[in-house]
Amino acid sequence: MSRIGFLLLLVLVSSSVFAQKAKPAPALDLIPEPVQVAQTNGTFELTAKTVIVLPKGHEAHLGVAQLLSQRLQVPTGYALPVKVGNQKKNSIQLELLPQPDPELGQEGYTLQVTPQAILLQANAPAGWFYGIQTLLQLLPPAVESKQTVAGVRWEIAGVKIKDYPRLAWRGLMVDVSRHFFPKEVIMAYIDQMAKYKLNTFHWHLTDNQGWRVEIKSLPKLTQVGAWRVPRTGYWKGFQAPQPGEAATEGGFYSQEDIKEIIRYAEERFVTIVPEVDVPGHSLALIASYPNLSCTQTPQQVLAGDPWNPQRTNVLCVGNDSTFTELEKVFSELAQLFPGEYLHMGGDEVTRSYWDKCAKCQQRIKTEGLKNSEELQTYFLKRLARIIESKGKKPMGWYEKLEGGLAPNMAVMSWKDMKGGIVASQQGHKVVMTPAFNTYLDFYQGDPYLENGPFTVTRLNATYNWNPVPLEANAANILGGQGSLWTEQVAHERKLQSMTWPRALSLAEVFWTPQPKRQWENFIPRLEAHLPRLDSAQVNYATHFYEPIVWGVKDSAGALKVVLSSEIKDIEMYYTFDDSNPDKFYPKYQGQPLDIPKGAHHIRVVSYRHGKRVGREINLPLSEVEKRVRK
Repeated sequence: MSRIGFLLLLVLVSSSVFAQKAKPAPALDLIPEPVQVAQTNGTFELTAKTVIVLPKGHEAHLGVAQLLSQRLQVPTGYALPVKVGNQKKNSIQLELLPQPDPELGQEGYTLQVTPQAILLQANAPAGWFYGIQTLLQLLPPAVESKQTVAGVRWEIAGVKIKDYPRLAWRGLMVDVSRHFFPKEVIMAYIDQMAKYKLNTFHWHLTDNQGWRVEIKSLPKLTQVGAWRVPRTGYWKGFQAPQPGEAATEGGFYSQEDIKEIIRYAEERFVTIVPEVDVPGHSLALIASYPNLSCTQTPQQVLAGDPWNPQRTNVLCVGNDSTFTELEKVFSELAQLFPGEYLHMGGDEVTRSYWDKCAKCQQRIKTEGLKNSEELQTYFLKRLARIIESKGKKPMGWYEKLEGGLAPNMAVMSWKDMKGGIVASQQGHKVVMTPAFNTYLDFYQGDPYLENGPFTVTRLNATYNWNPVPLEANAANILGGQGSLWTEQVAHERKLQSMTWPRALSLAEVFWTPQPKRQWENFIPRLEAHLPRLDSAQVNYATHFYEPIVWGVKDSAGALKVVLSSEIKDIEMYYTFDDSNPDKFYPKYQGQPLDIPKGAHHIRVVSYRHGKRVGREINLPLSEVEKRVRK
C-alpha cells in the first residue's frame, strides 16, 4: 500500500472511531416547545468572566439584562456585569432588531448559542425576556437553586432558535378570597409562571369568603369584609360562626402592597387583571355594607359553613347606591392597575333575591325589562359603562343570559368552550378557561386520595385541548388560562402542587403552535423539568404517574379490577393482601384482575424505567365497585 493510501486509511479509521465515541447532542427539553429549534455544534460555557452586553442606545432597557444577571448570580456565584457596548467574545448579547421581524411580534425572539457567544435578538424587550427564559432552561437544573451550587459546569448547548407565542393571553388565575396568601407568595407565584412564558395573572380578589383589596373610600371592606371566623379542614359543612366568635382569619392587600406586586410583575412582563366579583358572590361586600343587599340585614363573611337561606350574597340592582359604591371601587382599581381590563365577575347570580325585592322589581318595570334574568344583563351593561368611563375594558365570566352581555364586554368561557365560541361569533373578545381542561382546583389523581372539589382535571386533560376551536372566530380569542379556586388550598405548598405541573402543560398549549404539540413528546420534557422545580423549591404533583383504577363486571356479575395509566411506559405492581407492593409483586399484564376471596383492598404502585414513581394507591374494593364501567 502506498504511503498516501495508508495515511488516507488511517484518517478514515480515526474518523470512524471518533464518530462512534462522539456523544449525541443532549435533548433540549424546553417548555414551552419553541416554534423552530436547530441544534448546532459545540457549547458555550458561562464563567465568572462572561459579560451581558447591551448595544448603545438601549440603556432604557437595562432592567431586563440586570434581571438576567441577578438570576444567574445566586446559583453560579458569578456577578456578571451588564455593559453597554459591542463586546462579542464570552458574552450574552441582547439586541433589538433594527428592522422588526413581523413574525416575532412583541414577544418573540431569536436565540443563537455558539462556543464564543450568545446572541439574543427581538423586536421588543418582552422578546428578550422570553428568550432569557429559554436560555435559562438550556443551563443545568441547578440554575434554579436559591443558593450557590459548587462543582457545576454551566454549559449551554449550541442551538439556533426562532420562537414566538401562539396566543396573546397566557394566564393563570388565583383566588385569594377563599384563602388569603401574603404578597410574598403572590410574587413568588408570578415569578414562577413568568419562567414558562405565562404573561397574565388574573387576581380573584373578592368573593363570599373575603374582600382582599384596600378601597380607601370604603374602609369597612377591609375592616369587616377581609375577616372571617377561623376554620380548618375540608371546605364543606364547617360550623357556622358562633355568637360572639371573633373573625380573625383573613387579610388584605394595601394599595402599597398592590403597587409593589404590580412593579414586580411588570419587570417580568406579567399583566395583572384584578377581579371584583359582583353582583353575586358578594357576601363579603354585603357584610361590610348591608345596605347594598336586597334584605339590608346584617351578614357575616362566609366561613365554609352550609349555606343559610337567611344570607344574601347578591347586590340590590334596584338600589342606585349600589352603583354609586361600585363606581368608587372600580375608580380606585382603575387608578391602581395599569392593564387594560378590569374583571367584574358577573356569574352564578341567585336571582331569587331580586324576584322578592320591591326595588329590583321596580327597576325591571322602569327599565322595561322582562324578568330578573334581563335585570342581570342591565347590571352588567351599567357596570360596564362605569368601567369604560375609567378608561378600562370590562371583562366577566360568560353567562348565557336572555338579554345578552354588555356590548364591549370581554368574557371568560368557564363551563365549557361553547359559551366562548358563541361569544366570539358575536364579536366579544374571549379567554378560554373551560373547567374540565383548566380548573386547577379539581383533583389531578385518584379521587379517593384527593381533597379537591367536584371532579378531575388530569394532566393529560390540560394538554390535549385546543383553546381556539374551529367553530370560534379566532380573531376574537385572546387566549386561555388556568384557574385555581382555593376552597381546599390553604397553604403555599398546596398552591404550588395544584398548579405544577399542570401549568407547564397549559404554558405549552398557549405558546406552542397547535400542530407541533405532541403529548408523548411533552412527557419526557416535563420529567426533565421536575429537577428544576426541585432546585427552585417549588412543590409539584406526580399524580400523572399513578395507576388509574376502576371496575368491570364479568358475565356472572363478579367484580374485576382494571388498571391503566395516564402516560406510556408505566409498569404497575399490585396486591390484594393489604401489604405494600413493589416491583417484586405481581405485575399488571393488561387484563382485568380477579379478586381473591376475603380481599377488601387493592394496593397498586407504579414504576417508570425501573424507578418507583408516584404514590401507592390503596383503595377499598367497595370504592372500586362504585367505579364499574360497562
